Amino acid sequence: MKAERMIKILILLQYGTTISTPTLARELEVSERTIHRDMESLHAAGIPVYSERGKSGGWRLVDGWKQKLSWLKEKEVLTLFLPHAEKLLSDLNIDASIADLRDKLALSLPQPSREQALNLWERIYVDMGTWRDKRIDLSPVMNVLQEAVMNEQQVRLHYKKANGVTKEVSIKPLGLVAKGSTWYVAALNERDDYRNYKVVRILQAVLLEEYFDRPSHFKLADYWEESKKDFVQNLPEFHVKVAASPSARERIMFTGRFVQTTHSDKLKENGWTEMELIFPTEEEAVNFLLGFGDQLKVLSPEYLVNKITERAQKVIRFYQK
Repeated sequence: MKAERMIKILILLQYGTTISTPTLARELEVSERTIHRDMESLHAAGIPVYSERGKSGGWRLVDGWKQKLSWLKEKEVLTLFLPHAEKLLSDLNIDASIADLRDKLALSLPQPSREQALNLWERIYVDMGTWRDKRIDLSPVMNVLQEAVMNEQQVRLHYKKANGVTKEVSIKPLGLVAKGSTWYVAALNERDDYRNYKVVRILQAVLLEEYFDRPSHFKLADYWEESKKDFVQNLPEFHVKVAASPSARERIMFTGRFVQTTHSDKLKENGWTEMELIFPTEEEAVNFLLGFGDQLKVLSPEYLVNKITERAQKVIRFYQK
């Protein structure tokens, strides 16, 4: 355990940066005292590690010192052979042959490991597209965003919001995130607030001459995970309690894309099930429930019964004209 931890410390230090004791402790999930003991052990083993004092101080290796720690465990090697999401590589304009990459990696392995890695490749496939995949050419926007992210350069966007309104905004792009097959750019807006912009809604992206300093504390993966949590917590919710026939319950459970089921309990009579459903809005609830006809009965909120009845009457009058 200690040996693996010390190897990881060396790998981190070989990036050439100074890393503080608290940072190493968080990364390795140990106490700061343990880190100090590990550093003493490394020094005793002849590793030229030393500490720098001050506000930006920490641990680092003597400049130019390198140790071959690039050996990989078998499971780590196999992860390199997991098939890549070719759509994402295409979106990033990476013209690499996945097959060539696989073959080159395989040549570097001993025969038993090579066979296992190639077997993995043939038995797992990653498809990031949808069933009816619409191919949208993102390259004009993605090329600009990639350059801006790598060079810390500001960008002016013509952005179409979810309500259809188009606005112009200048951003400081910090990273690109693929959520499934959908790309987002994480950025600072003109007020230096963190925002996420859906790339498919960007009508035009223009590089500006102004550059910016990337926040030193910013980590894209950590930011995105927190952003997802905040987004989900702030989503509107409209709760409806219903009684569902067996066929309706089966359809609801199958089409979970439209509604979230919080719980369900079997009723004693006629096989119907009592369920609590969560919709984004009241309007979405009315439209969804009306489509089930007499196979769903609203139990609460009671006023929703009148709304569904009025909507049903409007549909009847519409077709009677």
